[in-house]
Amino acid sequence: MALGACTASVAQEMPNTEGFRVVQTSTSGSFLAGRGAYEDRRAKVAANYFEDALDSNWDNLVLQERAFKALLASGQVEKAEAIARRLVEAAPNYEVAKLVLGAVALKERRYKSVEKDLSGSSLNTLYGITSNVILAWSYIGNGKPELGYRTVEAITQDGFKNFLVFQRALMADVGGNKQMARSLYEQAYDADPFVFSIVEAYARFLANNGEFDQSLEVIERVLERGVTNIELEQLAQKVRAKKRPGRMTENAQEGAAELLRGLSSALSREGASEPSLMLVRVAGYMNPKSVQIAFATADFLERAERYEQANEIYESIPQSSLHYHSALVRSAENLRELERSAEAIKRLNNIVAIEPDNLVAITALGDTLRFEKQYEEAEKAYTRVLDMTGGERLIDWHLYYVRGIAFERQKKWDQAEADFKRALALYPDQPQVLNYLGYSWVDQGMNLEQALGMIETAVSLRPNDGYIVDSLGWAYYKLGRYEDAVETLERANRLTPSDPTISDHLGDAYWQVGRKREAGFQWAKAKEMDPDEELLEKLDAKLAEGLIADAG
Repeated sequence: MALGACTASVAQEMPNTEGFRVVQTSTSGSFLAGRGAYEDRRAKVAANYFEDALDSNWDNLVLQERAFKALLASGQVEKAEAIARRLVEAAPNYEVAKLVLGAVALKERRYKSVEKDLSGSSLNTLYGITSNVILAWSYIGNGKPELGYRTVEAITQDGFKNFLVFQRALMADVGGNKQMARSLYEQAYDADPFVFSIVEAYARFLANNGEFDQSLEVIERVLERGVTNIELEQLAQKVRAKKRPGRMTENAQEGAAELLRGLSSALSREGASEPSLMLVRVAGYMNPKSVQIAFATADFLERAERYEQANEIYESIPQSSLHYHSALVRSAENLRELERSAEAIKRLNNIVAIEPDNLVAITALGDTLRFEKQYEEAEKAYTRVLDMTGGERLIDWHLYYVRGIAFERQKKWDQAEADFKRALALYPDQPQVLNYLGYSWVDQGMNLEQALGMIETAVSLRPNDGYIVDSLGWAYYKLGRYEDAVETLERANRLTPSDPTISDHLGDAYWQVGRKREAGFQWAKAKEMDPDEELLEKLDAKLAEGLIADAG
């Protein structure tokens, strides 16, 4: 879903606070601390600081806005709503505040308040469009489905068409218009047949109408691709048993929550982090029992490197949930990111002991062992998974790829090369595999022309990946094309300026074209980047004697 135009307009929807300043000395410390915490993505801490500042300067619009956004980002939606009312009084066009007012009113089934807060919202801005769809859901909940349908149909902004078709399908389903729902579900499914939410909603609709074979066909089309999805797997069991599973969204509140979750996911993919987090937090408030929304929120926090906060969400998943062990696996992966790998390995081993067929847990265990350079044990974990899957699924390319890395790090090159080739047989244009195998060949001085072609393909697929661009530069170097190597490695260094291997390669290329002072600078820089012992030894030799000391 393309949301570029609306995403770009988000900044313009904020209230104009330029003329307002935090002037009281007693509040400035809290304000500055809150601003720093918010920039560091510690939203809950930031909210506390901004609330402290507001205690002594409640009418300051800057503080109101900062506190509102921090409260929303930390999931304190009801507190944010109280400030939203003040913000709307001062800035009537502050759309995200109006959206929150409408969402809270819908959650509480105050349908007239939703209409009062959201009627007249823009049809051209992100939050305005979202507010209109929330208003439409309110009409559905208030027994006015036709008004709800018309409200969504009035939105014609480019980029929202497919997304709104699915929303209208959900509305028609909840509103009891089966004919409309069927037509819209079919449109949504034809456009995106592998989106889990669309597949689940459409399959449920078919099964609820007794069309069990058709429902199962929709589900199995996804599962046959080798993906793991607990909801769809459980749904398939019910459908096979000829049981009607119920709708994916049973009421207007759940429908609006799915709206916000879906928009948040789309915005996150386009890099709009602040609105993405705020929307998914409101979604979680509207449907607190949704594990899917909880996982979406945790996933956002992980990408923001707030692993502790993500784990707080995973730890809230009850043991009775189908997702309980998935949450444990994700929390263990976050422990690895927090440099608590020993704890992560222990947790994953416990999960595998309880669930010996848990492919996700065994794979995560292999990844953590590989991260800790326990390559032999990682290889065993990946082999166990491949033995269980048969190794023929499309997504098994990744298992061959990571097992190949484990083999390569153990200097078992024949096994590693075989795994990389198996990965490419399943996924011929996978850029990571093309790069790893191509680079490995280049580094060993073998199959250079074939390796160059593979790496060039990888770069065309991932032109902004500094590591893959580095591989191309190193291939040029090994082929004696030093000027090309310099140009390409300089680009890799700009893309990934803090990698010691890239700086080392660039230094070697500079040396070969006579730029020896710049070569020494790059080697010295690489030495300051915490290289491994093998590279450190080579760098020391080069800095002492130049490239004569290293055969390349």
